[in-house]
Amino acid sequence: MKKGFNKILIILMSVALIGLIIIQFYWTQKVFVSHTDEFNGRVYQALNATVEEVNKQELSQYYKRFETVHNDLKASTDKPQVMSSQLIQDSAGTTYITLTRYILERSVVPLSEEYNDSLISANLYSQEKVVRIPKDSGANMIQNLSLDTEENFKNSTYTIERLARLDAGNRPIAQRLDIKILDSIFTKQLRQRGVQSHPQLAVIKADSTATEVATSEFDLKDREYTIPVFYDNHDKPQYLLTTYFPDKQLSILGPIIPIVMLTIIFTIIIISVFSLAIYYMQLQRKISEIKTDFINNMTHEFKTPIATINIASDALKNDKIISDHDRIRYYADLIKQENKRMNAQVEMVLRMAKLERNQVDINLQEVNINDLVRKSVSTMRFIVDNLNGTIFEEYEASRSLVEGDSFHLENTINNILDNARKYSKENPQIFVKTYNEEGNIIIEVRDQGIGMSKTVLKKIFDQFYREETGNVHNVKGHGLGLAYVRKIIELHKGQVYAESETGKGSAFFIKLPLK
Repeated sequence: MKKGFNKILIILMSVALIGLIIIQFYWTQKVFVSHTDEFNGRVYQALNATVEEVNKQELSQYYKRFETVHNDLKASTDKPQVMSSQLIQDSAGTTYITLTRYILERSVVPLSEEYNDSLISANLYSQEKVVRIPKDSGANMIQNLSLDTEENFKNSTYTIERLARLDAGNRPIAQRLDIKILDSIFTKQLRQRGVQSHPQLAVIKADSTATEVATSEFDLKDREYTIPVFYDNHDKPQYLLTTYFPDKQLSILGPIIPIVMLTIIFTIIIISVFSLAIYYMQLQRKISEIKTDFINNMTHEFKTPIATINIASDALKNDKIISDHDRIRYYADLIKQENKRMNAQVEMVLRMAKLERNQVDINLQEVNINDLVRKSVSTMRFIVDNLNGTIFEEYEASRSLVEGDSFHLENTINNILDNARKYSKENPQIFVKTYNEEGNIIIEVRDQGIGMSKTVLKKIFDQFYREETGNVHNVKGHGLGLAYVRKIIELHKGQVYAESETGKGSAFFIKLPLK
């Protein structure tokens, strides 16, 4: 029930985490799109402001040139006036348009240096505007100047703006705009709107062909933002102001990077906490299973000697057995043997508890490993012989002295030998060998038993681990023996490892540094 609840909880937590990641991703994408739109809007605002300032600066030059005429015309707006126009062509083919307004004043001011135009204001009720049309100008210019002549002439501001467009429109763009000034104006407008990116800027023709007015690294194919900068006399775009930002993505991400980084950090923290929660849940479940398994195994291990002692105790109460000294001695030895067996189990548990708390005292002294192995083998041989088995010994180690604790080292060898016996089939065949290898002595214990899978092989040195065999306790133990072996060997600065294959037996190796 508890295991099922844990699985449901893990699934719910996983779904919640995935949902959180999706929400974070969606939110980040939405913020990026929002900042992109905001960036684009600010760029277009800066472009419009730049175009407006450029046109204003160009027009102001014409206003300064015609300031006197502009003021005169403005002052005489309410005076009696009559409008007339006349088209004249001389013998050289030069065309003149004379616009006359009859007023009370007269003055002569040049209109255009390029076309030698002039505006004549007559003191005696006449004011004339004479425009000289070059031979190669065509009829468009004449037509444009003739449209609404009366209204244009009355409105001096409109007339000057129209003349400025005509006059400036026939000049090369490089004479109208300086890229450094243009770039300075545009950059200033960007900074005022909070855009810190560095633009590449250019002025191109209406047909999207390049001009000389461009920054040094401008590439026409990369242009992204374009608006008209100058119009012709028909109010059609003549030139376009275009730009792009090589570092656009960085500029857009710049303001949201701290937020995104903070989001990522919080997400990592949440994932870490989630992972730790799952890990500790699994660990807790594993510990709970190990504890249950340990209690079951311990109970099973104690049941047999307790039952044996109970039977022997009842037998000793029997009147027939009391008179039989040999039977009394037999049952007393049996009680002592079973009690010793239980004591050994308890000692193993206590010993592991001390190892976990680093409370085991290691009494280091010179130990002959060959002699220690012989002693352990002689003890195990009696048990193996009773099972019709054999222990084969081979001592090839010419150097066998190590610095260690003989009591604990003997226990580790006994554990390995006992393991080989327990996991062997009928008539166990155990091979014990010692040899030297690169300043170490190796103790090899090999059997022809049931063997282990690779999964089991990875866990056999873990505390309390026993291969799952259901409720069949055909192999005694609590899963402490090999964990004890590893702890002791590590305290001696050595290594212990195993090789095994299911159905073909196992081999355990203890490597200890020589003295």
